[in-house]
Amino acid sequence: EGGASMDDLHKRLSRRIHDLALKRKLSANKLADFAGIGRGYLSEVLAGKKSPTVRTLSKIANALDVTVKALFE
Repeated sequence: EGGASMDDLHKRLSRRIHDLALKRKLSANKLADFAGIGRGYLSEVLAGKKSPTVRTLSKIANALDVTVKALFE
């Protein structure tokens, strides 16, 4: 109780990744390429259909030049 549901967490995470990518003028495809992850996989993460691993979050954060923690702020 008191915590965000997984759906809420996925929505916040995907919105934050999207916003950070926009700030850096990165398309989802470019972000996936820079992060070294599949474009389709990133698309599913952004749609809230996949839960990324900590390793994947680290790759996305590095590609966005932020910390993993910043993805959740």
